[in-house]
Amino acid sequence: MANINNKKQLTTFIILFAVIIIILNIVSRKMFFRIDVTDNNIYSLSNSSKSVIKKLDDRIVAKVFFSENIPGQLANSRRYLQDLLEEYQAYSNGNFHFELISPDDNEDAQKEAQSYRIPPVQMQVVENDKIEIKNAYMGLVLLYNDKQEAIPVIQTSDGLEYTLTAAIKKISATDLAQIGVVSDSKTENPTTKLEQELNKIYSVRQTSLDSKIPQEINTILMNGVTDSLSLDQLYNLDQFILRGGRLFIGQSRSIAHLQKGIADEIKSNIFPFLEHYGIKIGRDMLTDKKCGQVQVQRQMGIFNIPVPINYQPFLTLNNFNTENLIVKNLEEVRIFFAHEVFPANDSVNFTSLIKTSNQTGSISPGMIPQQSPYGGGYSMAQGYNIRPHNNKINSSNPALTSFPLKNKNVVGLVDGFMTSFFKDSSAYNSRELFLSQTDKGQILLVGDNQFFNDQRAGGIPENLSFIMNSIDFLAGDQELLEIRSRGITARPLDELPDSSRRFWKWLNVILPSFLVILLGLYRMKRNKDKRNMLEEIYG
Repeated sequence: MANINNKKQLTTFIILFAVIIIILNIVSRKMFFRIDVTDNNIYSLSNSSKSVIKKLDDRIVAKVFFSENIPGQLANSRRYLQDLLEEYQAYSNGNFHFELISPDDNEDAQKEAQSYRIPPVQMQVVENDKIEIKNAYMGLVLLYNDKQEAIPVIQTSDGLEYTLTAAIKKISATDLAQIGVVSDSKTENPTTKLEQELNKIYSVRQTSLDSKIPQEINTILMNGVTDSLSLDQLYNLDQFILRGGRLFIGQSRSIAHLQKGIADEIKSNIFPFLEHYGIKIGRDMLTDKKCGQVQVQRQMGIFNIPVPINYQPFLTLNNFNTENLIVKNLEEVRIFFAHEVFPANDSVNFTSLIKTSNQTGSISPGMIPQQSPYGGGYSMAQGYNIRPHNNKINSSNPALTSFPLKNKNVVGLVDGFMTSFFKDSSAYNSRELFLSQTDKGQILLVGDNQFFNDQRAGGIPENLSFIMNSIDFLAGDQELLEIRSRGITARPLDELPDSSRRFWKWLNVILPSFLVILLGLYRMKRNKDKRNMLEEIYG
């Protein structure tokens, strides 16, 4: 290295060094990299987010209203949000900008935040050795042309990239895809929470099968029916499928009444209708050793205590088709009172998405004894025996203790060539604009009759990811599929046989004690050797 011999050379060297640093900083704003060793790379911007941000054709501004003096965990979320926004800005070709605003002591900033529907959040903070309640702002708003999209509260980094990218995608879209939600008028299957989630990306509207399905709707989400539909309703659904519409339906063959311990068998023309398009639903209800739990009342003395027990019709599933984009990054889905879903014939283009485990059982419909609610005897009822099995409370149901079957498919996708269910009906095939076939039919079926119900399967976060992935796939909008599954945190343990569990249990009990004994013997021998050495030296 050349020596610096005088003041002029030193000044030149400092100036050149500063220029190089400035140039490197300017270049690094466009060219940078980071090493992310986390599972699913949750601290790096996904390819889907990069794709969305690069498509911006006009300036979008994110105004972040985030208080500074907040507890540690929320401060970490603020730091993560800033890092994320910097990456959005770097990949946006100059079309994405953000401003960090602290409204703590700024009344104008507080008024501006509230004008964007970003409210203050009350939280406990420790100041001057005492706990105080403070108002804090933790939200942002995206501004694009004359549109705005607010995220009122950001309390965690989990799923933040998905929320931001979805908001950017929605606010910059010129024409949102429309999703129709169809419910069975004879049952109550609320989908309010699901619709709120869908509205973040799509335009959602309630849809009826009583009239022709609007042309602008390209995907329908449909709760299971519990009775036969009218021929006109089937015809409207048929023509929707044949014009290229996508159908996502949750349908089983049973209506569960858990409190009564029985499920009624559904008799409906929806089954031959779906079978015509190549997808069939099994009659038996499936059970699985890997399952959820229910609370049962157990008498202890004079008290009835609720006790959780395993309930095999509540399927806990993680056997996914890893080659399919919808489910390959999922970790768990829960389905209740499910039935097998399989192709109607060998010519159908059928894709299995989710299966039960290798310890699967089934419940066949039959005659079940039912005790009269007024006491004094039993009557026989036709249906499925779904009474929980628990010998400790004198409730025996052997059908829930046997698992002789291998994995069974409970979610399936059928697509490709389809013909009209009414092609041979002169009353319908003669109607104006009648469609007789399509090469682009697509039906996704889950064998759970209330899968989209907010109070049942649809209210489970892992299920919501699967539902949203499915709708993205069917609607032809697959950019968010990669991001949504990155934040899923369910990590079920592998099921071990009883012999393995006993081995590891006793190993954990015995091994630490054995190691302590070995350490004690080692120290005793070392002390003895030390004493012998001292005796030899000093007599």
